[in-house]
Amino acid sequence: MMYLKYDSHIHSEFSTDSAAPMEVMARAAVERGLLGITFTDHYHPDYPDFLHRTGQPTSAYHSAIERTARQFSGQLEVLRGLEMGVLTGPTLPACEAAAEAYPYDFLLAAFHSTRSETFDGLGRARTMPPEQLCLHYYSHVLTCIRAFQNYDSLAHLNLVDRYAKTPAGGGAAREVLDEIYRTVIAQGKGLEVNTSSHRYGMGTRTTPTLEMLRRYRELGGEIVTVGSDAHAPEWVGSHLDEAGVLLRAAGFKHYAVFRKRSPEFFPL
Repeated sequence: MMYLKYDSHIHSEFSTDSAAPMEVMARAAVERGLLGITFTDHYHPDYPDFLHRTGQPTSAYHSAIERTARQFSGQLEVLRGLEMGVLTGPTLPACEAAAEAYPYDFLLAAFHSTRSETFDGLGRARTMPPEQLCLHYYSHVLTCIRAFQNYDSLAHLNLVDRYAKTPAGGGAAREVLDEIYRTVIAQGKGLEVNTSSHRYGMGTRTTPTLEMLRRYRELGGEIVTVGSDAHAPEWVGSHLDEAGVLLRAAGFKHYAVFRKRSPEFFPL
């Protein structure tokens, strides 16, 4: 039986990289004994790869969440979310408009790319040393969150670790990482523990790492959300308890679930 009962990062067929109907994802959550899930399908208005570029979330997406919530009423709490691919420039007003177009419970800010290149593409191309790629990535994150504050939690902060391992202590990016934590804390936002690192076989390089979570807490961070980043039913709720162990090791006593854009805290 799982100890953590809420999965705050779930995708469905409304994401370009998932084919799973919401009903199937919700049923998987019920079967695993979860109390609640948050659908956070992708919104990437200016993603460089046109295959995964998405327009404004549609009424069909919103209706599907509401229909699934009604269908599983009394069995599972179904919350309304979005994972926004945040970029500076003209993407910012698009993200602002998306955030305000519907009464979401939870908004994730994600950083999969710059305007011209994806970070997985840069990692595979190996056109820059790993430490330089990490600095490039974290500098991009910091620039974005200084310009955009209409989010609740940073999704998979060390996403770059899938392609280039962040050095111990942050390496050249240490000061940038500290500034990310301070900015998130000052804005009253949170960090996500994303359990997909277990599926990617990243070992101790969890998302974020224990070291990163300890530093965030040391600087005053209190809000942490937990999500599987499931794109298929077999991933729903996966490794949530490992996330709880990680958070306790970092000194946290609670994790947060957002309802109506406000965090509610549950004991670890």
